[in-house]
Amino acid sequence: MKSPRFLLLFYTGTMLCLSSGCNDAPDSVGATTQPVGYLGTVQVDTFYATGHSSLPNQLFTSSIDRFMLGKYQTCQAWACLKFSSWPDSMIGATITSATIRLKSVYHFGQSMSVLPFNAYRARASWAGDSLTYDSLSLNTVGQSPYNYYYDVNTKHSSTIQAGDTDWVTIDIPDTSMLREWFSTNSDTMHLNDGIILSPDPSFSNVIRGFYSYYASDTSYQPTLYVNYTGAYGPNTYVHKVSSSKYVSTIDRASLITDNNLIYVQSGISYRGLISFDRILTTWPVSIHRAVLQVTLNASKSSPQFNFFPTPFLHDSLYALSVATDSISDGSFSALSPSKADSFGRVTYSFESAGLTNRWLNNSSARKVMLCGYFESGSFDLFTIFSESASDIKLRPRIIITYSIKR
Repeated sequence: MKSPRFLLLFYTGTMLCLSSGCNDAPDSVGATTQPVGYLGTVQVDTFYATGHSSLPNQLFTSSIDRFMLGKYQTCQAWACLKFSSWPDSMIGATITSATIRLKSVYHFGQSMSVLPFNAYRARASWAGDSLTYDSLSLNTVGQSPYNYYYDVNTKHSSTIQAGDTDWVTIDIPDTSMLREWFSTNSDTMHLNDGIILSPDPSFSNVIRGFYSYYASDTSYQPTLYVNYTGAYGPNTYVHKVSSSKYVSTIDRASLITDNNLIYVQSGISYRGLISFDRILTTWPVSIHRAVLQVTLNASKSSPQFNFFPTPFLHDSLYALSVATDSISDGSFSALSPSKADSFGRVTYSFESAGLTNRWLNNSSARKVMLCGYFESGSFDLFTIFSESASDIKLRPRIIITYSIKR
């Protein structure tokens, strides 16, 4: 009669012992199964830049939605318009006059300043981005390529004065040039139906931007109006098939006034190159995050610097990886807008884990290049503190979060 009660007490005691074992903390179990060094400790290290330079770069302006024309201080921009696909119906027409109508979109310098310019008949082909400012400047001197890109004897002077949303009309008085354009539409030896526009060097108040043939709103694209007399009397031919670009330059000495700073000048352009001689020495590692940070010297940048009083059009920077020859290799890019820290300093932060991994794998130079966002369509100036900054908090740095592989 007492056996069932005894079994019940035995069963209850056993369950209490088992359940009390399950209540033990698991820490001791994990600590005795593997060494502490295998727990994957996460580390964070900061590495500061060891060198810098500011390098000129050729801009690719043939496919942006605007082109530039004008001169401000030592900055210059020459515009190039090239027309194509002339209709057979205009061959032999009696052309009486012509104009080009442009839509303003941007200015750099003094907004309503008069912009004097000269127009020349284009000669050589400048397909793609083979044309540079140097080639155009050499065109006017008595050595090769003298008179190659445009005919210096076809100079026509005019002026532009407009706001950023106004329309501008440019007269084309050389009707012989227009007749040649239309009569050679099937001549494969004919290289260029276009004009070169250069700012008057005696004026230096404004560089103005106009919508190009890549404008999303087609009504803003440059338009050529040709007045002619045909078989049915006076008429006007409207032409929009064209391409455009601009080439630019700046006096380096007027831009880089302090070799201890990094200059990123859009519109010309100059890019900042930052070097890191010291980086992670432990290998192999797993990089969880890497952030490149640079600090703006606001007193030497747009819009505070007197030489460039125009506000930022785009207050953002790109970070690009470069090869050993310091040319961008296209393998990495990161974009950062500006951000003020708790001390009011403007900083740019770029997610750079991919770049850091390339460095650690020795597949890329330990350098990074900075350029302005939309650098082909504006003249923003970013002046960055370098490794020479007296305050270490201002120096370019890369912060790496990683753990050592086991």
